[in-house]
Amino acid sequence: MRTALRPLLTCSTLALCASTPGWAETDPAPSTAAISSPAPNEQKSIRKHARNAKKKKPSPHKPRQEFIHVYGNGHVSYGAEESSIGDKTGVSFLQQTQTANVVTHQTIKDMDPQTMEDIAKYVPGITIGNSFGGTQDSLLKRGFGGPDDGSILRDGVRMPIGRNFTTATTERVEVLKGPASLFYGMQEPGGVINIITKQPRKDWAASFNSSWASLGGGSGTLDVGGPLTTNKELTFRLIGNFKNENYWRNFGANKDKIVAPSLRYEHKRLKLDLSYQWEDYHNVLDRGAFFYNGKPISGRRYRLDEHWTADYGTRHLLAGAAEYRLTQHDRIRLTSGWNADRYHDRQADPRDYNPTTGILRRRFRSNTGTTRANSYVALDIISEHRLLGMTHKIAIGGDYENRRITQGSFLTGGTYGSFRPSDPVYGLLPMTGVDDKSLGYYHTRINSASFYFKDNIHIGHGITISPSVRYQWFHYSYGGGEPFVKATDSSYAKPLPFIGVVYQPARHVSFFWDYSQSYNPNQISPGSVLTSGYKPTSGRQFEVGARYQKGFLTADVALYNIHKKNIQQTDGQTATGALQQRLSGLAGSKGVEAEINGRLTRHWNIITNYAYTYARTMKDIPATEGKLLTNVARHTGGGYLTYQTNLPWHQSSLRFGAGARYVGRRPGDARNSFWLPGYATVDLFAAWKIRKIYGHTASVQLNADNIANKAYFISSSGANTRVSWGQGRTIRVSVGIAL
Repeated sequence: MRTALRPLLTCSTLALCASTPGWAETDPAPSTAAISSPAPNEQKSIRKHARNAKKKKPSPHKPRQEFIHVYGNGHVSYGAEESSIGDKTGVSFLQQTQTANVVTHQTIKDMDPQTMEDIAKYVPGITIGNSFGGTQDSLLKRGFGGPDDGSILRDGVRMPIGRNFTTATTERVEVLKGPASLFYGMQEPGGVINIITKQPRKDWAASFNSSWASLGGGSGTLDVGGPLTTNKELTFRLIGNFKNENYWRNFGANKDKIVAPSLRYEHKRLKLDLSYQWEDYHNVLDRGAFFYNGKPISGRRYRLDEHWTADYGTRHLLAGAAEYRLTQHDRIRLTSGWNADRYHDRQADPRDYNPTTGILRRRFRSNTGTTRANSYVALDIISEHRLLGMTHKIAIGGDYENRRITQGSFLTGGTYGSFRPSDPVYGLLPMTGVDDKSLGYYHTRINSASFYFKDNIHIGHGITISPSVRYQWFHYSYGGGEPFVKATDSSYAKPLPFIGVVYQPARHVSFFWDYSQSYNPNQISPGSVLTSGYKPTSGRQFEVGARYQKGFLTADVALYNIHKKNIQQTDGQTATGALQQRLSGLAGSKGVEAEINGRLTRHWNIITNYAYTYARTMKDIPATEGKLLTNVARHTGGGYLTYQTNLPWHQSSLRFGAGARYVGRRPGDARNSFWLPGYATVDLFAAWKIRKIYGHTASVQLNADNIANKAYFISSSGANTRVSWGQGRTIRVSVGIAL
């Protein structure tokens, strides 16, 4: 027998495999934003396994190889042993001071999510908000959020409105629940989502993957990387992705092109990262269903749009990071990022419906050029020291952020009434309009500067206390139209305290409690009409919970109570079709979230979650006071079970599984005048990996989403005229080869 030790550079988890080495994953290491040294108990576990491996003697009767595989966090399991989103450095699962959910790399590989809506299946307490016809990420965390809430981050940098997720460049996704203003500034009290991207490789590797969809079309991805110098101090990665896939309804196609190079330089105490992504997109803009008397006027087969309805544009994402280790216990990190999105759209906007004639009147609308740009820089000092018999893990720093949205002209056409949803004839709505100066030329500027401090104090006896504070300042300016009218131009500042307590009485169990606050501007959507005075919004949360971890299996439960002041709501439309937005006095959300993720046995992996969310308007006008918040279901949950086994041919392995997602009944608007019915969908997948094909690894995977072809509604815009259908049955077959 021969014992081989195969370490990876950024590993914190060790698994002993006593059979064929088919379980080892060779995927890229996670981002440096989520990497830390192994915790003391993990270091002991690694040394113990290594000692045991050395003591074992070879058997003269049954020779075999025994491997010690060191895995990157989350690569072989649906459960994550650590997360960095709550502390700006890796913290073990049982020691986290807030609820942090992780969609691991293995989850993404198996389930093949296409959008952030798909990611929500694997995280408790998230429902879908107004996605502007399926063109924007809009996730409601614990009842709060929206398409332009700034809660989608990419390697810690805030992303512009739009679609921000692709499997080609994503390593994993982390979600921090509750107010996250301590480190991430201007945020809603529901939480933030950080997309962690794939990083350069230390060793040469390349892969190609191609997928085909049952709808027609598909995508292809090329991923190559390795060292550029013999000492491996300079490494790179280049990812290219092309997608041209038919839309799941009766017409349309989603097209996307991505080129994403990245570089890393490591020398002694210094580490530098630089990445760039260029994206050209052309996506379907589907206005969905029109509700009349609480029900849709037509089925999901025929769209209410025209063939030319779409959003399209170009994105540039640039990010850099520099980290220098001052001493064994101190390091300084500079993080910066810039992104810009040049956006256009064309809409066939539904106006009104006549049930007697069956005619739906529509009109042409178009944003002819909107620029959305964010820039960000942060300087952090991260230290770990012992003082007065206690261990202090300190993060102290400051950041500056600039957000800018500049809208061009807004075209509006005449209203036409010749469209019959039950028997549609397309091409009768002209793609022409006049410049509506009251809805165009809007400008939004947000400047923010902050300082923050957090100290995780390990005082002994399994107790950790985390006193923290952020001082938040921002300036918000918004106005538009011709002649230009400025709606608001003011500065605001506020200290935001945070306190967290963790008690770990046993090796596998911990309990936690935290209090946190949020503070951010209420962003007015360009072209919307604000029917009340302007104020920033603030929130606070109390949370208590418990965690369990044993090996690759993690479980947690949390109870929370959130209050949010000055909540901005969409409340119907004006006579010209603009969405009306106003502030309500107070909204609240309370509930419970629970999840179990990870490896049950050597062969079985599980994802299961449930959330009860009671989110309502507490103080407002009589028509909405006491009503539930738009698109927020009281009950959501899901479960996925996966089986994996090795096969005797070519060191191949087989993975397959199935799961279901349930979302309960939700109100479609702030007045609860109509409701979206609850639904459940079932997904399947199977993957076959062959590791010895002329020295390369090949894989074949099938994913079937909504296999029962369930008809359901995923979200509402806050008005009965725009309700999004959930995607019908879609089957994808992927073939890949790793060189």
